[in-house]
Amino acid sequence: MNESSEVRMQEKNPHARRAGQAGRRLALLTACVASLAVMSGCSMFRSSKAPASPAPSSAAAATGSSPPAVEFPARESASLKEGTFVNLDNLRQMIPGMTKPQVYDLLGPPHFSEGVFGVRTWNYIFNFRTGNGNEFITCQYQLRFNKDMQTEAGNWNRRECADFVFPRPVAAPPPPPPPAPVPVKPAPRQITLGADALFAFDKSDLASISPEGRRRLDEIGKELRSVNVERVRVIGHADRLGSASYNDRLSRQRAATVVTYLVNSGVPSNLISSDGRGSREPVVQCDQRNRSELIACLAPNRRVVIEIQGKAGSS
Repeated sequence: MNESSEVRMQEKNPHARRAGQAGRRLALLTACVASLAVMSGCSMFRSSKAPASPAPSSAAAATGSSPPAVEFPARESASLKEGTFVNLDNLRQMIPGMTKPQVYDLLGPPHFSEGVFGVRTWNYIFNFRTGNGNEFITCQYQLRFNKDMQTEAGNWNRRECADFVFPRPVAAPPPPPPPAPVPVKPAPRQITLGADALFAFDKSDLASISPEGRRRLDEIGKELRSVNVERVRVIGHADRLGSASYNDRLSRQRAATVVTYLVNSGVPSNLISSDGRGSREPVVQCDQRNRSELIACLAPNRRVVIEIQGKAGSS
């Protein structure tokens, strides 16, 4: 029967016409299924390591069997041996449970001849630029589908390939060691001696140092020779009676005399110095009109201060 005869028969017989239309629809559906199968290939989602084996199925877990090892096909057998520079954003969208058309939309067809019906693996060849000029590395990626033809595992043939898609976090450098503690210098120790107890009134030379003053300076000298001293500073002070220049000179002379006495008692001269502050740093204020009473009131301002600085870290 030729085509024209078949057409005339269908026009005369409605049942034959409907059968012909059903046949054409079946042929079209078969072609669509075949075309969709050709488009199918491999799924892609984050792998924790590469190469990796997919998680065991429930059946494997029940029997205690190990999951099948991942085997990658030889690159020479690929239909696209040079691979493609895949879109990383598309790769990062891959998750378990995707259908083959969804995978095809993101990654394109597989690069190997995987078959048509019931295909459970798709294989790809992807290139990744290293960032060093035109340099790139080539990786193989394999997707496994479950019995429902949904993605269940994705595996790279090299660990660094997976890192291009999902870079491993870079461990923060360890914190620098704490700085070594800096020895803290102790605050200078101060010994305050009343000038009136050291010298006769209005005197500043060695001969005018009182017996009590000598005894006290001998004690201080002995102490300075027995401890780890960095420096000693002797500071003279005067009250406000008299001119400023006179009080400055008197305070300096008394401080220098004390230094001389301590050096003579064995304190190293390179550790000790003197200074005079005159009446600029009073510790009391007095306004008595009677001179003798005023002198007595101002006695705390007439003083010699010995500052002793120990060495850092010394006791």
